[in-house]
Amino acid sequence: MELEAVITEEDFTRVLERFLPVKIYLHDEGQETDRWLLLHPARQVTLVPEEGLRITCPAELQWSIAHLSPTVRLDELRVMFRPQVVEKHAGSVVDFVVEVEEAEFHRLPQFVDTPIVKAVNAALAKKKPEWGFTRTLSRTVGFGKLFDAVEALEIRATSGKVRVTAQALTLVVDFDLAFARRD
Repeated sequence: MELEAVITEEDFTRVLERFLPVKIYLHDEGQETDRWLLLHPARQVTLVPEEGLRITCPAELQWSIAHLSPTVRLDELRVMFRPQVVEKHAGSVVDFVVEVEEAEFHRLPQFVDTPIVKAVNAALAKKKPEWGFTRTLSRTVGFGKLFDAVEALEIRATSGKVRVTAQALTLVVDFDLAFARRD
């Protein structure tokens, strides 16, 4: 049995209006440095077939080096969120690989952009937001004394897959159903 959740480009645009601005911490927890990327409200939201969600927005970057914490303004930042289903020990999760595709730094020469983007992407590679959808969607629905032999319906999300088209991101989840019986 399958269940599909369809999220359109318009849906993402509405959600991002409530989500942005947001600061993404780039330093490791417990690290003394203060590194972050602040995404401002999106100028453009695009679904890229077979890839994910692209957001174009202004941003700010702070990357502390040698006890200095300069903040750099980015006139335009293009970020790709690539969803993927990954099997973990506790079930399947959708995680999002976040990658800066292009950055236009305010008042910095072009040749400086590439090393900064590589460093930011290396930090982002360690920070994958994830949703354990099989755990979230698995439930036992008790029937109480409604049926003589059947106590509950056991709904178990087992796996899933993500599809991205120009119109929508679709999460397809596979389910197994079972019944808990009274002895």
